[in-house]
Amino acid sequence: MMTSFNKAIVLVASCFCMASPALAEAVAKYRVSVADLAVSDSLSEQQKKTVLTSSLIADIENAIRNGRKFELLTRRADALAEIRKEQAFAKSGLAAGDAAAEGQLSNAQSIVKVTVESFSFGRSATKIPNLEGKYKVQDSASIALNVQILDTTKGTVTGAFPVKASSASGTSIRNGVGGASKSILEQTMAKAAGNLANQLSDTIFPITVIQVKGKRIWVNRGNDSGMKMGERFIVFEPGEDLIDPQTGENLGSAEMEVGEAKVTRINPKVTVLEVTKGDPAQIAQGFLLRRPVK
Repeated sequence: MMTSFNKAIVLVASCFCMASPALAEAVAKYRVSVADLAVSDSLSEQQKKTVLTSSLIADIENAIRNGRKFELLTRRADALAEIRKEQAFAKSGLAAGDAAAEGQLSNAQSIVKVTVESFSFGRSATKIPNLEGKYKVQDSASIALNVQILDTTKGTVTGAFPVKASSASGTSIRNGVGGASKSILEQTMAKAAGNLANQLSDTIFPITVIQVKGKRIWVNRGNDSGMKMGERFIVFEPGEDLIDPQTGENLGSAEMEVGEAKVTRINPKVTVLEVTKGDPAQIAQGFLLRRPVK
């Protein structure tokens, strides 16, 4: 005879089993990979070498991974070579064979293609009069990228945007000119990677209102998604899809601006903003936030 307690356990277990597939589907993330870095022919051979041996692609992958919006699939040659080695080991008589199976790697739903359009890195120096061998120096770096999002099923470009980043050191007095500090280059690459990851996330998953209380609104971005205290956003009400009558292409939605909001608190997974322009009562769950175009 089954007791009430046992019946409760069976009921909970049954509910859990029925909910598990849906739960698994709910937590599945959109899969992306980053293609090998491309560089414009306008760059000099030295510039190409500096960019291609930099940490840019690794920084981009880290920024996308840390944003937690996507499942990042690596396509870096060194990483894939290590996976191949492990797969070969899995087939040997030394391994249990319970992992590293061949033909099981996931496919990316989109590929992020990054092209370096311009790049500079160096040190400027000015000789100080009346001081032998003394120079006032400053290091700087800048980079401009063109980013395309490629749909791997249709082979179409589903999004494209530019990314720019720059860094500069303070001026200092040095004996001789010397070379630029590598830390400035690393800072610039990290900035570019962070900007790229934020725009990628905003393109595929727009910043969306998930709750409204009074003048405060909550959105689906946290402290690792580039949100900044005091940053201002424009709030839009999404409208009907705009379809090109000649091609049938979806050109986006007829969004209507309804107000502005400022970031007041950044939590690990959500951000709180205060409405600074417009009627908060006209803002609802599902509305979109976009950064002002500069």
